[in-house]
Amino acid sequence: MRDLHIEMYKVFKTRPALARKYDTVYNFFTGKLIVSGCSFTHNHSDTIMMSWPYFLRDLGGFEEVLDCSIPGAGNSHISDALVWGIEMDQPVPENSLVIVMWSGCDRDDYICPASNIRPKTLASFNYTEDVMSGQTGGSHESVRTNILTGDTFKQFTSTKNNNSRAIENYLTIAKTWHYLKSKNYKFVFLNFLDSSLPSKTQHFNIKKYLPDHLSKSLDRMMLDVVDPYTWAVDNNLLADDNYHPTAESHFSWTKKILLPKLQKTFYRCNDSLLGIRELLFQNIKQR
Repeated sequence: MRDLHIEMYKVFKTRPALARKYDTVYNFFTGKLIVSGCSFTHNHSDTIMMSWPYFLRDLGGFEEVLDCSIPGAGNSHISDALVWGIEMDQPVPENSLVIVMWSGCDRDDYICPASNIRPKTLASFNYTEDVMSGQTGGSHESVRTNILTGDTFKQFTSTKNNNSRAIENYLTIAKTWHYLKSKNYKFVFLNFLDSSLPSKTQHFNIKKYLPDHLSKSLDRMMLDVVDPYTWAVDNNLLADDNYHPTAESHFSWTKKILLPKLQKTFYRCNDSLLGIRELLFQNIKQR
């Protein structure tokens, strides 16, 4: 017998209490902004706007954000949670824009029973009520996992090296790219930081460990844009932890960097076509 409770489970977080604050700068006439990432994407409040997806929601005229990001996430979670959310919630591709912000390639995640997640975890991601995402948060010994058996998991992940992680992360990114293409979603891939800059992570550039043709393929999959960490460093807008961008940095990066780049990437048409796009958007909303 099918579990109807699981079938009705909604995966993406929507934060309906997070009120709009900013006027639309450029209307993409797209209802759903679907995002996945780590703490550089995650909004740490359900009522206060703090991260780029929600600034982009307002500035880009999106109706709502469908969010599966979580602090400490590695690229396995970022891909798996996104694919699961799309498969379960089935947002309409014509009415959606997907933005994936990839995270540290030294991080490991796995899908586990909810009983194996530490109680009082600040933020969590549920595949269902009984299945959750577990993360190491990074390979450094000082980083605490959200998993009750985290020490055992980190011992296992310590058997990996840069060569194996490069292949693993490339495959995760490439498989997600092909999945979204096959589903006809509009999407872009972003990096959370420039691995050549000093940071409080052990993230590294996987292209150094890939064949040249795969390194070039990875470049083609990524949107060529300044990452939020570099922006925060260059503009002295890092938070007190000297790692995460402040809310001010998220807003300025979204308005000055991300929004114009998305406009050029997806809508190169003349503004005289805005009325046609708006009509198409209204037709999709009525489905």
